[in-house]
Amino acid sequence: MPIPTRNKDVSQSANKTDKHIEAALDFVRHLYKILSSDPSDAPATDQLVEEINQHVKKLHNHTHKHGAGVSGHPEIDQQGTRLWNICTRLRRDCEPTNKRLKRLHLHGRVLAFHLLVVANPIKTSKAQDLIYVVKLALKAARDCVESSEFELATRVLQKAADYKSQLQDLASGLPKEEVDECNCLEVEYLIMRTALSWADNHVDVAEHMYTKAERLRQYLTPEYAEKLADVLYEIGKSLASRNDFPLAKKWFQRANEIINTPNLEHLSREGLELRLAILQALVSALLATGASADLDKATKLVEYIESEMGNRPVVSLLKLEVLRKTPAEIFDDDAYADVLRRLIKDFNSSDAGFKLIIHHIRKLHDKSPGAACAVLDDFTLSLRGVDENVWMEKAVITRMWMITSQRDTNETIDTVRGVLSNLTRPLSAEAAVAAQALIWKKLESNYSQRQYDIAENWCRLSLHHIFQNCGPGNVAKLERKLLLCALARNEMGAAISVVHNLSKQSWGEPMTAYLAFKVAIRCEDRNLAEQCIHIIGQAPEHVDFLGACIAESHKKGDIFCAIAALKKLQENYEYKDPSPIHLPALFRCLIRLLNILAEKPDERQGDFISDLCRQFDIGKPRFIQITFALLLTASVVYTLERQSNDPQTPKLFTIDELEWFSRNAYNLALKHTTSWDLRCVVRLLTACVNIINHFPSDMRSQVEVTLKALFSRFIIASALVSFARTQDNVKEQLEDYQLMRKHVSAFDRLVPEYLSRLDEQSREDMVRKHATLLTFDFEAAVALGQWDDLGGIVQRAVPCRSAVAFQTMADSLLRAQVPGQVLYSTMRKLVNEIWDLESFDAVKLAKYTRCLFQATLPLDDTLAMKLLQEACRKARELHESDARWPEEELEWMAATAFNHAIDLYGAYERDRAKKWGSTAINLAHYCPDKSFERMLQDRFMRLSFEDDERNRGR
Repeated sequence: MPIPTRNKDVSQSANKTDKHIEAALDFVRHLYKILSSDPSDAPATDQLVEEINQHVKKLHNHTHKHGAGVSGHPEIDQQGTRLWNICTRLRRDCEPTNKRLKRLHLHGRVLAFHLLVVANPIKTSKAQDLIYVVKLALKAARDCVESSEFELATRVLQKAADYKSQLQDLASGLPKEEVDECNCLEVEYLIMRTALSWADNHVDVAEHMYTKAERLRQYLTPEYAEKLADVLYEIGKSLASRNDFPLAKKWFQRANEIINTPNLEHLSREGLELRLAILQALVSALLATGASADLDKATKLVEYIESEMGNRPVVSLLKLEVLRKTPAEIFDDDAYADVLRRLIKDFNSSDAGFKLIIHHIRKLHDKSPGAACAVLDDFTLSLRGVDENVWMEKAVITRMWMITSQRDTNETIDTVRGVLSNLTRPLSAEAAVAAQALIWKKLESNYSQRQYDIAENWCRLSLHHIFQNCGPGNVAKLERKLLLCALARNEMGAAISVVHNLSKQSWGEPMTAYLAFKVAIRCEDRNLAEQCIHIIGQAPEHVDFLGACIAESHKKGDIFCAIAALKKLQENYEYKDPSPIHLPALFRCLIRLLNILAEKPDERQGDFISDLCRQFDIGKPRFIQITFALLLTASVVYTLERQSNDPQTPKLFTIDELEWFSRNAYNLALKHTTSWDLRCVVRLLTACVNIINHFPSDMRSQVEVTLKALFSRFIIASALVSFARTQDNVKEQLEDYQLMRKHVSAFDRLVPEYLSRLDEQSREDMVRKHATLLTFDFEAAVALGQWDDLGGIVQRAVPCRSAVAFQTMADSLLRAQVPGQVLYSTMRKLVNEIWDLESFDAVKLAKYTRCLFQATLPLDDTLAMKLLQEACRKARELHESDARWPEEELEWMAATAFNHAIDLYGAYERDRAKKWGSTAINLAHYCPDKSFERMLQDRFMRLSFEDDERNRGR
């Protein structure tokens, strides 16, 4: 505290000629200016402290040698007092962490004290001045001891001892009040000497000083009792920090005795707080010794404090310490829990209070886990109304730590879940992850030990809504573990329930979808299985998961799910280059699985096939057909076409694989020609032909492969012509005809080269097939209106020497709406070819001639006249041979021609009518019934060609 400036009598002043004092005064003036300006900017504080120490030493030695000093000089007193006051103020206001400035202020006070000693010499000063100096010495010494400046403290106390001795010599002449004050100063001096001795590790000296102070206890005022008790308390704390609890107990007991010397009502507020701290420290020291007698003393002491202070938190803490030190065999966990609940009830919503309660709950957990968990549950629920959510989070994490440290039972887990259900605010992400990390270890441990029911319970606890901020990744991991537990217990109902309640993020992960797929396979839920495969297929790294799905499907015998997984692989990698999978192997697997289905057309395959069939509006066999066709045409063939033609580039399909795919496509098509939809057969055979096109030209089995291609094209063309004939849609009909013509053209190019390599029977069969295809080609060309191609088709059919083929072509031609010239020229070729074949007879010739005449006449009677004349020539030739032109055919053509002549006559085209009439009579000449010829002649004669000419001339 600041000290007042005192005025001295001028008579007491003396000159200050001593050079040490002058130097000190000059330095003090300089130091005061520095401290008054801005102490934080003080340059080189360590240097200033060193200079202060030099002046302190010189003044100390000077006053020690020359006790008279320079008594009463007012400037020395004034400078010392001023320096003391500013250092006191600055030390009080200085930040505790600024140790360099605080040290400067302390040394400044010591220098100020020595100046005041110079200004107040022992021999010439009054009693009041001596008391004044002793008080300053004790204040400075206390600060020095607290700052561990023991050398400074020793110098100060040496001066205090000198002034104290002088006071004792003057005591007989002093009033009682000053004598009592001197005794108190003596006690305080001994206190400081005790503290200094202890701090300087002179235990025997400290003990001696305390003994001397003990003799003066009757002189202790409440103020000095508090000071002495404080010193003794600090000594005890120092011993306790060194774990020397027996000796610490001794000094705490001394402090307790001293602080209880005055009546409690005379103690200051700080004194009362010190008393309570001493009692707490004494209880802790008694408990720390471990002696049963000390435990009893501590128990009685706590009971005494409780009787004095009631159920204050500090009393509860002391009771907890006493209960915790009780031997394990008699430890009262209920009493400990009751005290904790009292603390929880008095919780003051402070961080320190929270940590204290959690600390003691952990201590209780070490001795009685069940009781600790119950108390922590109560504490957690009490925090619901507290704004500081971090406390509740820490309490929940501690509860997770406790439950994971105990033996696993469903009951303990259910208890925690019940507590968490009463909490409304979710934990933060950090806290939720921390709690789940503790639970995960127990979960994994139980799962690895096949304790699946407990592991599932841990999962459900970890998925509690209070942990909802843990992040979608953690939720997905826990949901997968739930699925694994249900699968391990083979409880499909529980597994399906988990699957239906999976989070969106969890569904997006392929591992989750794979586990859901396993559930779907076991539950025969193909819709769910298909959904899982679709999700897996969308993941970046899905090859392994789809492979696992295929293996799982194969294990369970579910061909359809295996096909779905293979198809997903196909979709993802069919058009990627390079591909992580071997596509030919993938295609082979698909075909083999589909073949299994094809072999069991009547077996019920479940809802999956039914749904697919409803989408196609077809039956199950057609589903298999379409899948085969699509796989081989849209997949295998497309992949082949994407292969590089560079011979240096490795081929995706080997010759053996090409042979395998072409053979399977061909065999499957032939096998199911009568049972499958014919268009699917066409697509399979088309795939076979396209695959064959990728065979190298120099392979040994080229003839066999080419024959397979020829047969395939023959079946394809036959099927396409069948489609076209029954097709109601004209556009689709023409498309079928057009496609068929391409296959016939390809057949036509291949067949001549390989006929010579066939045996006679095979050659005849191939020629018949060729002729049949040409008739189909002729029919398609007629339907497509490609008239210019008809003659070429007839010409290509000549080597086949098939009258049936020409007859079929003629029938096609006659049935169609053909331009007259095309009809005439083509039909003439057909008729001529038929005429040249040995199997041709007069009846058929007459028929074709009559049909051609009938078709040509309405279109072009000039062409019809040529046919009529041709018929006359053929009839004459037949008449001269054994064959005969059928009479009814002759009569019909002759009658038709004559009627056309009559029509021309009526139209006044007499020349043409005359020509047509005469030609008709010539044809009738070859009829066996001559009356028909005479009838035509009579009617022809009735026509007056000359009269008409005369009439027209008029």
